[in-house]
Amino acid sequence: MRILIITQYFSPEMGAPQARLSELAFRLRNKGHIVKVLTAMPNYPTGRIFAGYRGRFRCRELLGGISVVRTALYPSNSPKSLPRLASYVSFAASSAALGPWGLGCQDIVLVESPPLFLAPSGWAIGRILRAKTILMVSDIWPDMLIRMGHSRRSMGVRGMLWLERMAYRHYDAVAVTNPGALAQIRYRFPGVTATVISNGVDTSMFSPSLRRDEVRRSIGARNGEFLVGYCGLHGLAQGLDAVVHAAKRLESEERIRFVLIGDGPVKEHLVSLARELNATSIRFCDPKPKKAMPSIVASCDAMLVPLVARLPGTMPSKIYEALASGTPPIVARGCEGETLVKQYRVGSTFEPMDGAGLAKAVKELAVDSSGRQAMRIRARELALRFDRDLLASRTEGVLEAVHSGQSLPEITW
Repeated sequence: MRILIITQYFSPEMGAPQARLSELAFRLRNKGHIVKVLTAMPNYPTGRIFAGYRGRFRCRELLGGISVVRTALYPSNSPKSLPRLASYVSFAASSAALGPWGLGCQDIVLVESPPLFLAPSGWAIGRILRAKTILMVSDIWPDMLIRMGHSRRSMGVRGMLWLERMAYRHYDAVAVTNPGALAQIRYRFPGVTATVISNGVDTSMFSPSLRRDEVRRSIGARNGEFLVGYCGLHGLAQGLDAVVHAAKRLESEERIRFVLIGDGPVKEHLVSLARELNATSIRFCDPKPKKAMPSIVASCDAMLVPLVARLPGTMPSKIYEALASGTPPIVARGCEGETLVKQYRVGSTFEPMDGAGLAKAVKELAVDSSGRQAMRIRARELALRFDRDLLASRTEGVLEAVHSGQSLPEITW
């Protein structure tokens, strides 16, 4: 099949969508499909166009055998709504106006959402290229934004509700990342053809065997300390204030140490908050190279998966990397990760934005060494069900069904 992936986020950027779509693209190519990617000039998470791409409206390159077309956008990592909206809309416009040139006819167009603003342009490109279209929904907008406190009556949310209805009714299929999200979509849009294309992890890359004392020391842990890690975007949806407050509460527990690795629009605020509270047991580190992440995750004693609110239908991808590394995740309640963690007893949970609850969960894990070891074993076993090679084969089956007009295969999760 000829497959085009349209996404605002792609390699060489680092992040969950970038990793998931890059890995999927390479695996589909290795299965013999012709895969192309239409994406934005790289700028995430700093909000600045990477060197070598600045001042360009369109460019084409090869990444690992994948043909990648990039178009311009207004880059922003601002926590404010208008600059972020400008970023989303500018790429939606440039991808539609400049993207299709020279791509040729396609069999399948996969469009990544969020941002939901990409849905109309992605569908239009699919029609231009005579392809079947699949909307891949990793987070359900605007439901997620409403749960984060945005008013349903605001112009922006009302506009996104309209976009959502339009997209789900016009795309040939909608794919979400977990069964909880699938149930939401089928309840709200009963006529939509929908399925699950799960996120996952490369279990040959992330492994408990990569745990190293020198890695622990490099990110601030001393011998015998219980190291609690967070790796990823420091953004509005992550609710990282709770981590700073938890670290302050646990300062009397001298063997517990927190480390936050990454960047994003609220990092400066978090550093200021830690300084204001004099939270000395937490350390902030700059983003690390992708190749360093497996050993960092494996070298932590627990990995944080926080959220700003209860977000049903959301499945944070950080959980899979923690599971594959045998590192128990501490997950915000209300997302689909809570169900996974509780059902298979592989970690702990806490209420979003509850620093006291997070501190309690961390302390309980820290003192229960035998229970933690059992969690590590179960976590690795569970991760094998979400190996990227297995998921790529399942995804291929979904794409072939949509392309041929057949019923979608049942997906177990």
